[in-house]
Amino acid sequence: MRNSFYFLLCLILLISCDKMESESTIKNLTEIHLNFKDYNPNEHKGFIDLKIENAINPIEQQLKISDSGTVTYSFINDKKREVIFNYENREFSLIISPSEKVKAELTIEQLVDWKSKFTGFNVVSGTNRGTNNLILANTSYLDSLIKQAPDGFSRDDGLIDIEYKNKRISDMQKQLESLDSFLLRKNISDQTFIDWSKAQIRYKAGYDLSIYPFFGTPNPKIDFENPYFRFINEVSSKDSDQLNYQAYFKYLEMLATSIVIMSNISDKYSNQREILKKDSPTNFPITFNLIKKRQKKHEDELLMAYAYRRNKEVSKKYQDSLKKFVNDKLWSQIKPKETSGTSGIISLIENYDIPRSEKTELLKLYDDTKGKVVFHNFWFTNCAPCMEELPHYNDLISKTDDKDVEFIFYGAYMEKEEWMRTRDKFKLKGKHHLLTKYQLAFFERYFGVHGFPHHQLLKSNGKIGEKLPLGVYPKHFDDIIKLIKKHQVEKNNGA
Repeated sequence: MRNSFYFLLCLILLISCDKMESESTIKNLTEIHLNFKDYNPNEHKGFIDLKIENAINPIEQQLKISDSGTVTYSFINDKKREVIFNYENREFSLIISPSEKVKAELTIEQLVDWKSKFTGFNVVSGTNRGTNNLILANTSYLDSLIKQAPDGFSRDDGLIDIEYKNKRISDMQKQLESLDSFLLRKNISDQTFIDWSKAQIRYKAGYDLSIYPFFGTPNPKIDFENPYFRFINEVSSKDSDQLNYQAYFKYLEMLATSIVIMSNISDKYSNQREILKKDSPTNFPITFNLIKKRQKKHEDELLMAYAYRRNKEVSKKYQDSLKKFVNDKLWSQIKPKETSGTSGIISLIENYDIPRSEKTELLKLYDDTKGKVVFHNFWFTNCAPCMEELPHYNDLISKTDDKDVEFIFYGAYMEKEEWMRTRDKFKLKGKHHLLTKYQLAFFERYFGVHGFPHHQLLKSNGKIGEKLPLGVYPKHFDDIIKLIKKHQVEKNNGA
């Protein structure tokens, strides 16, 4: 009898513990576990970047890869969404649902080989396992399909804007038709994979079309009422869950950027710009009114939010107006971007998780930069634009005051001999350092260095400033020097 009593008591306690554990489980906690089977900490970069779709302000994390090759990340997730991993500038996507536990087996060898097709990748568990394995298995196919069309940064064929628009839309339609044939041939019916694939094609076309009139020599004759911009309706998708896909947000961000540029250069708005000079520090009111004329409610909210982020000096009047067009959730996402960069570079390096010897190398470069603006250039020899810029740097440096500005050149992806030979060939002034994979990871995290050349300014108070939007060529020197002076915070009342 006593044994039965103790058995019953133990059973009650076990049930209570299970209930308590269940009640304490965090709602919508999503877990991602990656295992790189061939990871070598002595050979491979120890960090991987993660971006989680979150409308205007995506969640961005840099994750440490353990010595055993594992990566673990958990976050509260309230809807089905896309996450993108980036390692050495090679990306792969996964679709994640609330409370999902995803486990994937991967290889570094295939991730860094741009010709690989991720055949060694396998999602072994998770609600979206089938979809994610389809994405990984067919990413290479989609990439090659999309690259068949001329991107928005290429004007080599000399097409005028409307000709490019017609060709790019035609290419997009052909790509969608090829995808349909591919899906039929492979007997693929997974709707999430199909929607994701079509989003990559449609919104890459939208991205290219958004930038084309404003790349190279911007077209001042074009305006938002021009027939060219009918592409917006032609690339739109009817898919109800399109907002899960980051390709959509990249497209809208570029479209908002183009509208801002248009507000600044289009001949049609020149009179409005002259009037605005009297009481507005920016041309944002023109941008605001252009977007307001559009009819798609949610898309307009996103365009407004992206346009606002590109204008640091929007008057109080227009901030109040924005709140009427942008919902509270989006508005709260805009604001953190305005307050980023509060830590100084020295503090960031000191607290970064890399070997002490590598921290010391970086810290030495900033020993005598107190009170100076620091101009950073990230480059490597196989980057054609990098090499085109290098011959102009000494001329730019000679036009600046070395008491106010320091130039630091960070090389990457080169052997030491190649780096030294190139540096010496151009007799470059300034400070020079060849980054290790861990040091590069630091700048990837805090400067967003994922493309080359990358130019980043550090304010004279040591805090991270703006990314230079211009190439380093003589025609841009005056604008570059103005931006450098803007980063002299002691001379700008601490701005």
